[in-house]
Amino acid sequence: MSADLIPIRMPDLGDVTKAVVVQWLQTVDSQLREGDDLLEVETEKTTFVIPAPVSGRLAAIHAPEMTAVSTDKVLGEIDPE
Repeated sequence: MSADLIPIRMPDLGDVTKAVVVQWLQTVDSQLREGDDLLEVETEKTTFVIPAPVSGRLAAIHAPEMTAVSTDKVLGEIDPE
């Protein structure tokens, strides 16, 4: 992870410790605005969308679709340019 890149982290889900990345809604090199929908994540109870934490370019995806991830896992990175 580069010092200039902003990590996209799995949010704290309270009692839930694992989720599955269902689908990335953006591709690497996509231009993003803060708040744009990035990916869908599913828990045992619900599916939700994780938004872009900052504007920039999606530089990397570290958690491919159908991967189980834990809270605070780095899912990808954004280059704020």
